[in-house]
Amino acid sequence: MTHTRLNARSESVLKTLIEAYLQEGEPVGSRLLAKRYPEPLSSATIRNVLADLEGEDWVAQPHTSAGRIPTERAYRYYVDRWIAPAPPDPAAEARLAEALDGLDLEPEAWARHASRTLAEVMGGVCVALPQRLIHSRLARLEFIRVGAGRLVAIWVGTRGEVEHRLMDNPWNYGEAVLTELGNYASAQFAGLTFPEMRTRLLGTLQAAARAGESLQTRLQELAARWPEEEAADPSVVVSGLGRLGSFPEFDDVGRFRSLVAAFEEHGRLARLLNAFAERATGDIHLLLGSENPYLEQMPLATAVRTFRLGSAGYVTFALVGPLRMDYSRILGGLRWWSDQVLRKQAGA
Repeated sequence: MTHTRLNARSESVLKTLIEAYLQEGEPVGSRLLAKRYPEPLSSATIRNVLADLEGEDWVAQPHTSAGRIPTERAYRYYVDRWIAPAPPDPAAEARLAEALDGLDLEPEAWARHASRTLAEVMGGVCVALPQRLIHSRLARLEFIRVGAGRLVAIWVGTRGEVEHRLMDNPWNYGEAVLTELGNYASAQFAGLTFPEMRTRLLGTLQAAARAGESLQTRLQELAARWPEEEAADPSVVVSGLGRLGSFPEFDDVGRFRSLVAAFEEHGRLARLLNAFAERATGDIHLLLGSENPYLEQMPLATAVRTFRLGSAGYVTFALVGPLRMDYSRILGGLRWWSDQVLRKQAGA
């Protein structure tokens, strides 16, 4: 991500403030900053720097008499510029290794076991979504526009299973075109599994696309952006929700109730995991605050990782915690665990 670079002093003050806030959990005042700052700097100078940072939306002051806290923009700058994932200590390694057990089982069984272990070891909430569209056969396919550049693809299987997939629509196809595309796909590919439909679209329709048959060409373009395997009947697994209540960010009863309500909307969680599953297949994809469009009103960080499980499908995990988290420990632990999953799958 590209950032506006701060000058050396502002950057150093911001880094010191963020690290103090991560450790203390309370708004950071100029006196505490002066004590923690690596070089002699007066409180007056720090206050001036803080005023500039606040004016540019790097820090915020919750109360007039209180200190400052980092904004979402500051957290992103901090993570991208300074965070180096730290490998887990031996005790955490041993616990995380337990989440490898059952990797050869059915995806939902492994997702439940692994998410529970990750929530306990890493802290926060772990959400998991096993995907199995590979076994579903098409009865109907629909595309619905949800704003400029986005659409939802709705797969309806012959057994009544339904899956919603948020997708890019860079061509800005209108509703009439999307309806025509859905009707065409439903008529031409009924009874096929998604991999079969995708293979036919990307293979046998290429000649038709070259011949300029616009309807088939457009459907081919959509298929190319839809991952090879999707979920037929998503069963969202949520572990560790109660732990978020222990964080100061959610000590307000009303805010915590809103948080719980958000995590009880499994349809919303499934859309979150579906939307970022593909980006998280190669490495951890980290969303901060409003970067997560499904929990954008919450001060949360969401780390997403997807694992393909061969012909059984795949599982997407999202570890969710407050923005005030130990990013080095969390990202390092998840990356270590991800590497172990891949090695075990490869038989190493």
